[in-house]
Amino acid sequence: MNIAIYDLDKTITRRPTFTRFLLYYARRTAPFRLVGLPIWIMALIGYRIGLYGRKPLKQFGISIFMGRNLDADILAKMVADFVSEAVLTDIQPGAAKSIENDRSQNQKLVIATAAPAFYANEIGGRMGFDAVVATRHRLRPDGKTCHFIDGENCYGPEKLKMVRAWFAAEGLKREDCHVSVYSDHASDAPLMDWADAAYLVNPSGKLRLLAAQKNWQVRDFSSGKGH
Repeated sequence: MNIAIYDLDKTITRRPTFTRFLLYYARRTAPFRLVGLPIWIMALIGYRIGLYGRKPLKQFGISIFMGRNLDADILAKMVADFVSEAVLTDIQPGAAKSIENDRSQNQKLVIATAAPAFYANEIGGRMGFDAVVATRHRLRPDGKTCHFIDGENCYGPEKLKMVRAWFAAEGLKREDCHVSVYSDHASDAPLMDWADAAYLVNPSGKLRLLAAQKNWQVRDFSSGKGH
């Protein structure tokens, strides 16, 4: 089986989605929460200088802009609107072309992303992906989604672990599959090194050197021209 795995932010989309979704949700449901934007900017700086990791950062962001317990109906409405208005209008031309080419070759299409599953699943479904591996959040008995992440953030080595867990759940044997991975970021190196073919998307000069060292191919998704 041939499987094509795509990162989401800045691989499929032109821009990152997480902070955009937080602000979109706050504007549409509780604009007063936007007063937390300076605090969020400081939190991002704290992450950049290594005070804490991505998991607590993301949990904090959801708590200040969305709340600690999210109503299922409101969340579903906001996700559907966000995907229609902000995500599907922001797909990189080269990503759309590559996905369509993989689909025409009957490859199984998978998104593997650190973005929350509650909107990554919607994106995958709208774009015709076969599966989505993403960061999951805890569900309360009353059906509300918590701001707490269930397990680990789907990032770096954890993304590879989650993809391998998905393989096991699907009954797929690695040796029976040809795996291609597309990503814009060096954090996906564990997954890309695990793949049969790895494609670094829109790399900077520094990342081009890394691609050469690791024998990854380079793709320009911004224009759709390929290399």
